[in-house]
Parts: sequence; structure tokens; C-alpha cells
Amino acid sequence: MSQAEGLYRLQEIDLDTARARRRLQEISAALADNEAVQAAQEQVNRARQALTPLQVRSRDLDLEIKSNAEKTKSADERLYSGVVKNPKEMQDLQQEIASLTKWRGELETQLLETIYAIEEAEAALSAAEAALEQAASEQERTRRRLLDERAELNSRLEHNRQRRERVLAELTPESLQVYNTLREKKHNQPAALMEGGTCSVCGVAQNLAVQHQARQGLEFAYCTNCGRVLVPRP
Repeated sequence: MSQAEGLYRLQEIDLDTARARRRLQEISAALADNEAVQAAQEQVNRARQALTPLQVRSRDLDLEIKSNAEKTKSADERLYSGVVKNPKEMQDLQQEIASLTKWRGELETQLLETIYAIEEAEAALSAAEAALEQAASEQERTRRRLLDERAELNSRLEHNRQRRERVLAELTPESLQVYNTLREKKHNQPAALMEGGTCSVCGVAQNLAVQHQARQGLEFAYCTNCGRVLVPRP
């Protein structure tokens, strides 16, 4: 392996390592992201909050209707018991019964409307709970997938570390200095393949002298345009 080939291998290892580390950061962010489940839970909470007062209202109306029925029954029994003989008092009882009966009709209408509203609210709650369950299941599937991917990436990083050590062992300090210097200037890409006499990064064709120097591999040949170390494609 020539020094130029060593630089290119080191570059590929470092680029792959950087990609793996970026992906690990993305995975960490994704694992911490609970937004979909939280949104679904909030929808469930809102649905429950909408249902609860309707249920309370239904119970209150039911109790009021029962109370109304008892009052009506009591007034009706008093009216027809024979105890009340005063015409004015009898008329008042009749009016009370009529008023209670009318009010009971209104209460029953309100109860019916409330029951319909409860059914709609319960349906909305069921849908929200189903959406929450789906979101939680999807999050768990995603979590398992991301954990598997994270394990693979960590294994890849360890493999790259070992490969890097082997490549470094074959590079001279001077070559490594060239690599580090160009790496800072060339966006972590100090080397480029030479394909058919052309730099694969900037696309500029090299003169014959540069091509010959690159193929010999005795010393570094630099792209005449971008200045990267040229490595002949095998």
C-alpha cells in the first residue's frame, strides 16, 4: 500500500466514522422524542375532560327527574286524597302538578340531549385511546429499531477504530502531517481518486506528469486544481 493509498483509506474510515457518529446523535434525539405519544395522550385527556362534565350532568338530571316525579306523585296523592277541600288550594295543587309535569318534560329533553352528547364524547374518547395505543406501539417499534441500529453503529465505530490503527501504523509521520493539514482545508476530504486522469472531486483533468507521479506512488501527486492528494483508482 502506497502512502497515498493509505491516506485515502484513512479518509474513508474517518468519513464513515463521522457519518456513524452523526447518525448516533440523530438516534439519541429520536429516542428522546416523545412528541407523537404526548400529543395522542393530550387528545385522550381532552376527550376525557369533555366527557366527565356530561356524565355529571346526566346524573344530576336523572336525580332531578326522580325528585320531580316524587314531588308530582306527592302533590297528585294530596290532590285526590280528599284531604284538600279548599278550591283555591286544590287549584294551586293542580297548577303545581302541571308545572312539575312541564318541567319534567324539559328535564327529560335535556337528559336525552345529554345522553346523545355522552355517546359522541365516548366515541371521541375511544378514537383518541385507539390513536394513543397506535402511537405508543409505533414508538415502541421505532425504539427497538433504533436501538438495534445504535448497536450496529457502535460496532461499526469499534471496527473503524481498529482499521484506523492498522492504517496509521503504515503511514509515516510526514504523510500523517499532510493528511491532517489538508483535512482542515478540504472539508475532511484531503485525498481524491484519480479516474482516467481526472480528479474525482473537482472533475479537472490532470496533465501527464501528475498522472504519472500519482500512478508511480513514490511521492504524493496533488490535483492541479483543488490540491488534494491524488490516488489512482485500482
